[in-house]
Amino acid sequence: MKIISMTATFGKLDNETLDFTEGLNVLSAPNEWGKSTWCAFLTAMLYGIDTRERTTKDQLADKERYMPWSGKPMEGSLRILHKGQDITIERRTNARAPMGEFHAYETDSGLPVRGLTAENCGVRLLGVEKSVFLRTGFLRFSDLPVRQDENLRRRLNSLVTTGDETGNAELLGEKLRELKNRCQHNNSGLIPECQGEIRTLQEQLWERQSLQKQHDALSSQLLRQEAELAQLELRREWIVYEEAEAHKARVAEAAKSETAAKRLVQTLTEKYASIPDMSVLRDRVERGQSRLDEITLDAEEAPGSPLPIMLTGLMAVVLLVTAVLLADRGLLIPCIVLGLVMIVATIVLLSKRHQDRIWYNIHQTRRKGREEELKKSIAAWEDQMGTYDDLRVAKEYAEKAVTHHEALKAMIRTVAMPAEPNPSTLSREKTLQAIGELAPQLSRCRMQLGQLRGRMEHLPDTDHLQRRLQQSRVRLAELEKTSRAIDLAQTALDTASRELQRRFAPTITRRAGYFLSCLTGGVYDRIVIGEDLSVQAARENETTLRSAQWRSEGTGDQMYLALRLAVWELLAPECPIILDDALIRFDQTRMERAMDLLLELGDKHQILLFSCQDREQNYMDA
Repeated sequence: MKIISMTATFGKLDNETLDFTEGLNVLSAPNEWGKSTWCAFLTAMLYGIDTRERTTKDQLADKERYMPWSGKPMEGSLRILHKGQDITIERRTNARAPMGEFHAYETDSGLPVRGLTAENCGVRLLGVEKSVFLRTGFLRFSDLPVRQDENLRRRLNSLVTTGDETGNAELLGEKLRELKNRCQHNNSGLIPECQGEIRTLQEQLWERQSLQKQHDALSSQLLRQEAELAQLELRREWIVYEEAEAHKARVAEAAKSETAAKRLVQTLTEKYASIPDMSVLRDRVERGQSRLDEITLDAEEAPGSPLPIMLTGLMAVVLLVTAVLLADRGLLIPCIVLGLVMIVATIVLLSKRHQDRIWYNIHQTRRKGREEELKKSIAAWEDQMGTYDDLRVAKEYAEKAVTHHEALKAMIRTVAMPAEPNPSTLSREKTLQAIGELAPQLSRCRMQLGQLRGRMEHLPDTDHLQRRLQQSRVRLAELEKTSRAIDLAQTALDTASRELQRRFAPTITRRAGYFLSCLTGGVYDRIVIGEDLSVQAARENETTLRSAQWRSEGTGDQMYLALRLAVWELLAPECPIILDDALIRFDQTRMERAMDLLLELGDKHQILLFSCQDREQNYMDA
């Protein structure tokens, strides 16, 4: 591919145009003229603007860094010559992204170029990805050392191992690695996945069998408990029937008691028909009791004590004795008279007391007789009143018997005798207790059985799990067989790659050594390139290879330039070489040698050399 012209509204460029010719093109301009901007514009036209790039503290994203200073939309055109076809490429900013609108057409006819899109433009025209282009055909002073890149590593590895930069061998190796990873990569490979599936199926099968065993055991337990509960329920039916029959017997006994009570009332009523009325008897008793109280109050007091009479007689005797003793004093007669009088009084009093005693005894005998008769009468009347109490009690009992009989009759119910025989003789309390204890157990058993069935419904049946397990084991055996085949293929490919590498690895080293020799005038005749694209070189009189860090800055730039030219020539021969101040640290002699080398390469390739110095242009004009 050769660049004819570029027109850009990009960064500080405002609809500016550059024209190029074949061979070596030297553009000398001072700093801040826009050389790096033109290089970035060419990259953007070929590969587009990465809208996913974000601005960081140390670097601006291209979509912000190259926003036109004029305020116009970012856009531009690139006219190229590719395989004899004159093509114009245009990119404009749209609503979605800067430089997001793409057009590619034949310059003369305006017909679209088939197959050329915004996504594949750079790869199709230059033959390499953007990262490879930036590390080979695009040489900037600030980025001369070649850093490793996956696309660059793949292309270089393919080139030095197979001689084919398309990377078929590398792709084959990647395919084998992908297949290997697909088979065995940690937890995401097919083999671990299949092993995990087998473990899962085995766990499901074990769980299914375990659940089935539990289900069978619980089903047997449920049948036993249901049978036991049925026997208890039958016993309860018999208890209800027996209680109903016993209740009927109690009703019959109550009917008999009612009849007997009514008969007793009738008998007592007939027996005591001649007895006065209760009110008459009560009046008689009250009057009799009043009369008895009166008799008790009218009782005469018993005769008093004989002590006063005895004192009177004693005084008479004392007076007589005193008269005898005092006779000489003239008191004899009065004392005798007084003594005789007192004796007579004593006799009279004793006679009166004896009569009172006789009359008192007679009166008391009569009073006691009347009192006894009255008490007998009162007792008889009270006995007659007691007959009424018996009748009342009999009537109350009869009423209670009727009430009891009616209550029992109201509670009576008809219960059919159970069809099956009575299974046991358990009491009502023990039967109800057994039912109360068994019912929760039966409920829990049914609930657990339901839970087991629910869990079993979410698992495939045993036959299905066994079939799937067998299929998974067969599949695992096939995958392990495939994995062993991939191992054999990788071993064979590695062996072939090492053999081809021994044959083709010197190619890039030899070409870089030639370029370094041209740049240094043959001073450095040996160069070695590491797998990480590091460079080591030795002068003709040195026995030890040293890296660029051991050399001067100018020599280091020459070593990396030689490497880049060798890599570019092998990987992107159709890509123009773009150098942005790449020769700035070369001395005059080595600059002239570099210009001679570029002129030599310019016979077959287009080279764009941007420089902030005039010495390259002066050398061209001389």
